[in-house]
Amino acid sequence: MCAYDMKYAELMDAGLPDQLCLTWVQEPDIDEVARRFGADVASKTWADVDLVAELEEDYRAELIHLVRVGDWTLALAPDGYQGSRTEVMESLSAQGQAFTVYWNAAMDSAVVFAVDGVVQTEFDLAEVDERTGADPSALDPLLAELGVRDELSLPELQARCLAMGERLSGAVFPSEWLNSSHHVFKIVDPLPDAIVPPAYLNPRAPFLDEPEFARILADPSPAMAPAVNRKIATTVITIAGIDDPIAGEVLRLLDTGERFPGEREELRDRVIQQAKATIDQAKSLGDGPEADRVALTAHALRVLYRSLWPEPAEAASAASSEVLLMKVSNRTDMMRLTVLRNVSERIRRELRR
Repeated sequence: MCAYDMKYAELMDAGLPDQLCLTWVQEPDIDEVARRFGADVASKTWADVDLVAELEEDYRAELIHLVRVGDWTLALAPDGYQGSRTEVMESLSAQGQAFTVYWNAAMDSAVVFAVDGVVQTEFDLAEVDERTGADPSALDPLLAELGVRDELSLPELQARCLAMGERLSGAVFPSEWLNSSHHVFKIVDPLPDAIVPPAYLNPRAPFLDEPEFARILADPSPAMAPAVNRKIATTVITIAGIDDPIAGEVLRLLDTGERFPGEREELRDRVIQQAKATIDQAKSLGDGPEADRVALTAHALRVLYRSLWPEPAEAASAASSEVLLMKVSNRTDMMRLTVLRNVSERIRRELRR
């Protein structure tokens, strides 16, 4: 057994989680690292093993465990994934370097290296040779030195990727940290996704330059919430091919507001009742294309129901969340809805501050 495998076995024996996100950050101030993760610094808790177990049981969102090692900070998220996200790595590496190793029980994994706010290279443990980023070859010398290659078993890859983090940073993972008291933070407000995912930019998706989308992307602020909410509504109406007059009533109310007190609530009741009836119809059809088409209409109606919430930012967020339940087969349509959801969540986050 080589040194990398021995160190990994030692960490597993010491209590290293079998699914985790482990990040090295070139920043010694753990409060600053917590902020860059999107954690609430006020939630900082000095916790022993028993208190950590209580926090993990009571707190549904992600916890981040931080410890300073020299001029770097190690961040461990058992069952977490925030450090594998591009937006978080850009934040963590804003004034230096950051390196993340992530894997979970479902065999999802990622290795990400970022410098000065730019992801240089990233890859999946199942496809080491398929590296992407601003400089996919950035870690090639270290990969070769550590013998990281597709032919290795998963534990061997995990061991070498942990060694890679230690080699890059000079910050050795202290195995005793796993069972000793340390600082824990709650990630209550995760950093938002990029409004337009990088994959939509190269090549650039044509719909991004459509007048309505261009106007929203030029000012993704709370003032744009009504436009975002309406665009979600019109998009799902088009996707589902809804020609029922009730869709027009929804758009008219979103454009001009209530003509009389209680009109919004009355329309919401009718929309949700029609959605329920349509869901029942889809179930009665069993499986097949017609059942899928009717189910799509039902979910689109539920989106319209949520778009009628009185406050535009809340409505847009609720409507875009409902979109996740729609089985949208056309990739461009799904891309449109993804961008609109990202804008709505960016608006919600700004309003929470």
